[in-house]
Amino acid sequence: MIDAYLRERFPLPIFGPVALVVAGCAVGTASLVHLATAAISAALLLAQFRIWDDLADRQRDSTMHPNRVLVASRTPGPVVGLGIALLAVNVAMATQRGALPLAFLGILHASLGCYYLLRDRRTVLGDQLLLSKYPVFVLILAGERLLSAPAAVLLPAAAVYAAASAYEAWHDPVSPLAQLLGGRS
Repeated sequence: MIDAYLRERFPLPIFGPVALVVAGCAVGTASLVHLATAAISAALLLAQFRIWDDLADRQRDSTMHPNRVLVASRTPGPVVGLGIALLAVNVAMATQRGALPLAFLGILHASLGCYYLLRDRRTVLGDQLLLSKYPVFVLILAGERLLSAPAAVLLPAAAVYAAASAYEAWHDPVSPLAQLLGGRS
């Protein structure tokens, strides 16, 4: 089930470049080894939060996307297990980067966890909160670089957020932001 889920909801031709961009924004491109390591870490963050998003949306997706692997399966257990394993890896990775990345990861988990529990419908503000995970990934991966070169991290993080928001408005015609902007033509 996990393989089918990852093929469907985490295709590497899409998420691989996203992980590379997030990593490049976080660590720069001076060292290819550092960039590759950060891209792997970014992919792990992206996968974990994709799983949390899909688990939170499972009920809604049962009517809107009933053929999705996670919805069609009898139990989400294997995907939940993968999400927990990725959580452990991502906490360890953030810990290695310092207290600030670990704090960002904790705040991200707390804010999105509360949002998932409290939301009853999609809103522009709620969707923007969900999209805030992408620039936070940049901050997590940047580690101490955020303190030594804040503009070199914060400006690309803001660009990542703007790109994620624009993509969401374009890609998801039922998103509240797309509706606010008049939908796709």
